[in-house]
Amino acid sequence: MNTNQHTKPNPKLNTQDGLIAHAVKQFSSIDMCIRVGVNNNQTGKYRRETTVKVVERVGHITPTVISWLYDISRHQALEHLNKLVKDELLTMVKTHRSNDGRVYVLTYAGAQYAQSLMTKQVNFRSKRNPALQFNANNVMHDSICTYVLMLANKYDEGWQGIVTEKEFKQLVKSNETRHVDGLVLESNGTVAAIEIEHSFKTKQSRSSILLKWLHGLNQGYYQKIFLFSQSTQIFDDIKRLHEQLFDEMQRRIDKKTKQPSLSKDDAELLRRAIIFRTKYCHEINRLFYN
Repeated sequence: MNTNQHTKPNPKLNTQDGLIAHAVKQFSSIDMCIRVGVNNNQTGKYRRETTVKVVERVGHITPTVISWLYDISRHQALEHLNKLVKDELLTMVKTHRSNDGRVYVLTYAGAQYAQSLMTKQVNFRSKRNPALQFNANNVMHDSICTYVLMLANKYDEGWQGIVTEKEFKQLVKSNETRHVDGLVLESNGTVAAIEIEHSFKTKQSRSSILLKWLHGLNQGYYQKIFLFSQSTQIFDDIKRLHEQLFDEMQRRIDKKTKQPSLSKDDAELLRRAIIFRTKYCHEINRLFYN
């Protein structure tokens, strides 16, 4: 273990992009299904394995997510997580950034266990400081992202696999493409990017995001972009800014290329690809902000 740190065919894909598409399939093949055993011991074993895999792939877990994921009470969620701490697979880190006041991250032994479960190399950042295992500023964002990526276990989303932001960053190094919050592989082979929109952004920021999404779409990394939020007001603001930008960017000439920032076809591609998943706004708000 290192202690340092099905997409549709696209004729535009070069060798590197083909390798990325293959890696996306490999990440998507990791089993993240929630199972119930024939008895409590077997169910506990399944949950132990799933929790460790989630923590490794996302970076941390909270009692709120565990309670929702396994349909158990907060008290039972804490018992489950504290049992993994006792087994030295997880460690608890207090942080006011979490609605639970804490997050749980992998220990070195937990990372080794995750590696054996997923049969892939696991990068473990620090044996000494558990706080280095996650970005405290992104705790709420990443918790919502975990909820979204695991939705197929709870609702009929038809997703066959997932790729986390952490994994996507390992695959795509280019700054031209936005490092999306995750990918989901649909049953028909379509790959959709996942983006968590939990705060308002400026028009300039939205402009940059649109161009990076466009690059990702054109490279064939994904064919759709699913947006999730706790707020329909945030969605309304995004839609307003997008419509303004689709018009303005077609008239804005890029100094380097001497071409419009967006062509008419680019704007239409983005309009078709961006999908607002409003049906989950209420539950995200209830789970993480109430």
